[in-house]
Amino acid sequence: MNGHNAKRKLNWGFCFVLFGGFMSLFACAPRLEQPADVSPVIQSTPEAPEQTIEPTPLPTPDYKGPVSRVEGKNFLVRNNAGVFEPFFVKGVDIGAAKPGYWPGEFGISKEDYSRWFQLIGEMNANTIRVYVPQMPAFYDALLAYNLSAEKPLYLIQGIYMNEELIVTYLDAYCNGGELVNSFYSDLKNTIDIIHGNAVVEKQPGNAGGVYTSDVSNYVIGYLPGIEFSADFVMGTNEKNPDKTSFSGTYVRTKDASPFEVFLAESQEYMISYETDQYAVQRPIAITNWVTTDPLSHPGEPNPGLEDAVSIDVEHIQAAAAYTAGFFASYHVYPYYPDLMSYDPAYTTGTDPNPYRTYLTELNAYHTMPLLIAEFGIPTSRGKTHVNAVTGFDQGNIEETEQGNMLVSMMSDIRDVGCMGGLIFSWQDEWFKRTWNTTDQEESERRPYWYSVESPEKSFGLLSFDPGETTTVLIDGKTNDWNDENIVSESGGLRLSVKSDEAYLYFKIDLNGLQFGQDSIYIAADTIPNQGNFSYEGKQYAQAADFLIKLNTETNSVMLVDPYYDVFQYQYSVQNALVDPIAHQTEKNSGAFVPLYAAMNRALVLPESGTVIPFSKFDAGELTYGVSDRRKKALILLRTFTLATA
Repeated sequence: MNGHNAKRKLNWGFCFVLFGGFMSLFACAPRLEQPADVSPVIQSTPEAPEQTIEPTPLPTPDYKGPVSRVEGKNFLVRNNAGVFEPFFVKGVDIGAAKPGYWPGEFGISKEDYSRWFQLIGEMNANTIRVYVPQMPAFYDALLAYNLSAEKPLYLIQGIYMNEELIVTYLDAYCNGGELVNSFYSDLKNTIDIIHGNAVVEKQPGNAGGVYTSDVSNYVIGYLPGIEFSADFVMGTNEKNPDKTSFSGTYVRTKDASPFEVFLAESQEYMISYETDQYAVQRPIAITNWVTTDPLSHPGEPNPGLEDAVSIDVEHIQAAAAYTAGFFASYHVYPYYPDLMSYDPAYTTGTDPNPYRTYLTELNAYHTMPLLIAEFGIPTSRGKTHVNAVTGFDQGNIEETEQGNMLVSMMSDIRDVGCMGGLIFSWQDEWFKRTWNTTDQEESERRPYWYSVESPEKSFGLLSFDPGETTTVLIDGKTNDWNDENIVSESGGLRLSVKSDEAYLYFKIDLNGLQFGQDSIYIAADTIPNQGNFSYEGKQYAQAADFLIKLNTETNSVMLVDPYYDVFQYQYSVQNALVDPIAHQTEKNSGAFVPLYAAMNRALVLPESGTVIPFSKFDAGELTYGVSDRRKKALILLRTFTLATA
């Protein structure tokens, strides 16, 4: 599995180990090691594991009635004594992929799920969520776990909606009902699947197989749909002006938009099908997010994108025949949209907590229970967005900080009266992309290597170490290096290099030079016919596109040739969002500049007129210190360190 391409990868991380009398410089992999029973990433593109069917179906509990319901603002789950009691959802969202696989390959095995459920249960979670129907192995593993566990893991089952049709038509009723028919087919299959009563043909990108494990006693809710874009909602509303009401056996609407009518009709279909086929009902929500919430945000700097249209589930009501009831569900992160940083409604006052204040307002608006179905903090080296008030940022957060921030947000969720929260996500997902790094990646190879600069890949509580064995530990020792790693010796300095699916590693033996007194340079040539042959009086045998410059513990950086600088090209040439810099059109200028990643365009705050400048992140800054995953007091974003001989 080779994710490295020296021509394109600007987002390798770098770490350096310095020894008394000599120095080891590493581009390191400072991620927590996965638990011993989690399989490492293998080195070649794997075949998706075969999904086996149990020779004999697992036993199914005798009880076949409701397992959850809504009463007012309360979400209730049936306990072992048959009593419905208030239930606070505390759990994780599980994605469909692990390293080496695209999500549509469904590469997670039954054995993986069995280990994961054990770990999730041990962290005192009570609920998991999946976004789409999974392969039979998932439900087999969940049923087996719950039949033996002291406390079960409940499931909130998601149902996908065809995004290709959404993007193509921007209309839920498109093409003579093509999207509706596709969605309803998935709704029906999903209901049959959780009852262990389905044979689904395996289609590319979708789960399929023979489903015999009845997990319905553990499914406490359905969560159909995706984060609906404003364009899709508005397009549906504009193209279907006559669809303003719906009244079914189980669902009715009041003051609904055409898009809300579409949602009500799909919920009627779900409830009707499960009631008719299995004589049971369960609570339903739809996937919503801040972008389409029903609140008004006059302080949002991008109202045309983030406050343009609402989906209001209060307009969708349960008829008397639907006894399970609706709940509301939102994905809410502390750094997006920008109202979380700049809307005075959330950012003023003593010791402001925009996240908690927003949740308080959202929960007060709804008459039904409110689930925060996604919240999270990524632990990537790179950064994409910030919260200007709290520092709960999208990336460049240590794992210890991540844990503290997640605890803080879960406390906010509980304290304001929500029905619970689901951490996004259980596992890192290497296949994902982030808008400010995706142009530096080979899109067809994303699942096969870990880009540490990409926040979207790094939300997981569970990380995956690259390789079959550990390549390098940044622990102040050199026992993971040998003479075979040496690539260059010059002037008494010796350079060694190693790599894996996440990092390029360097070790430098300094031979008497003193870190902190002597500056150390590593020049890297990644593409022909350009680069600098000199810098600050130092000459290079090959033109260098990048320069790693080690000065002191607090002043060490990775720099880029202005001619190569992708950031400047994208944002001063292609988009004119930042000013040009000297030498950006000049080869062999002898200059190197900071290596930036974009975070946000300039903003104008609507209520004050204040201009927030274009924001960027210094991706080339190198952090000193030991990052040994075996130690409790570790800081995983450290990128170079000093060791003794």
